[in-house]
Amino acid sequence: MPNKNSVKILTTILIIAFAMNGFSQMRKKSNTKLSNNWQINYNLGFTEFYGDASNNGYFKKFSGEIAFATGLTVRKYINPIFGLGFNLWYSGLKSHKEKSATGIPVNTYLTGTYFDGNVNLLIDFNNLFWGPSARKFSVYGIVGLGYGSWNTQLTDSLSGLVINSGDAIGGITFKKGGFVIPIGVGLNYMLNENWAVNFEMNLRTVLNDDVDVWRDGYKYDQPLYTSIGVSYFFNGIAKPKNKSQQPQMKSVKQETLKPVVPIYNYRLQSTNKASGSSGAGVILIEPPTKKSEVSYTGIVFRVQILAKRDNLPSLSSLKSKYNIDGEIYENYQDGIHRYSTGMFLTYQEAVQHSQVIKNKGVHDAFVVAYKNNKRIHITPEMKRK
Repeated sequence: MPNKNSVKILTTILIIAFAMNGFSQMRKKSNTKLSNNWQINYNLGFTEFYGDASNNGYFKKFSGEIAFATGLTVRKYINPIFGLGFNLWYSGLKSHKEKSATGIPVNTYLTGTYFDGNVNLLIDFNNLFWGPSARKFSVYGIVGLGYGSWNTQLTDSLSGLVINSGDAIGGITFKKGGFVIPIGVGLNYMLNENWAVNFEMNLRTVLNDDVDVWRDGYKYDQPLYTSIGVSYFFNGIAKPKNKSQQPQMKSVKQETLKPVVPIYNYRLQSTNKASGSSGAGVILIEPPTKKSEVSYTGIVFRVQILAKRDNLPSLSSLKSKYNIDGEIYENYQDGIHRYSTGMFLTYQEAVQHSQVIKNKGVHDAFVVAYKNNKRIHITPEMKRK
């Protein structure tokens, strides 16, 4: 069995999950379709064997008892918390033992190969405990069930005994295959919306005692796989949404209107006196004010450029395609993702901007109105303002 050091490593990864409650991940929301939210992962690492033909712990095994291993996983995310995957794994096996369970000196070496296929369930701990979000880090756990096969050889250099998997000795036939339960924990880091790297430790418990061709105290044999992998998510991660599933927008304070300032026209005042007029000679002039900026809670006009049932994986591609300056806003309402640009207080300003967008190639661009970040109908009164 893995020693205390390997258990500490697994525990440390779980502690990191609780320390990173602000770094959970969320897949794209349209996950009901079979084609959405798939992940493919390829990983490389090394395997340490724990069983009857093993004496050393995790770190001591680095001196000649580790073997190359690799795996491939295809996974479908059911929701932001759970993903169902299929994994294929291949590994070499190496181990050394100098004393049997009864204390008799031995000098046995285990060598060979191992392969299994398994179906597994991924649990995203960050999304489970702190809710879905679209941040970069996620700590996850895996549990599964599969079937493994192996081709191993045990050699005792003291007695000269050599036993191969499948051999029958003393009425015991050593099996060459059996069911396996993989259990693991890992750390996933998103490089961008589609690509990620991960670190994972996975303990495979084989439900018989024949992988190392020796029955000497351990009930099950266990390869421990430590790996680094790279993943591609076909739909990327979802962008952060507020509670109403609407994109967050910056709230800008409206400019307070300055009071009207009286400006005295002395020439007009003297003229009025000469003509006997009683005019005060005062002209009230409003000083120039900055144009009021848009408030998040007010009515604003934008120019819609696209509407889709499935949201875009990236707004940058849309922005570069039509050479659009400024922000592109995404609003999800009534099952439709709408993309618009610009933000204006008057309908006429938005009409002028729509012509600019049409000249860039969006020929069906048109003006839309939003209040409290929800699309509303444009009334004739709104057009006259």
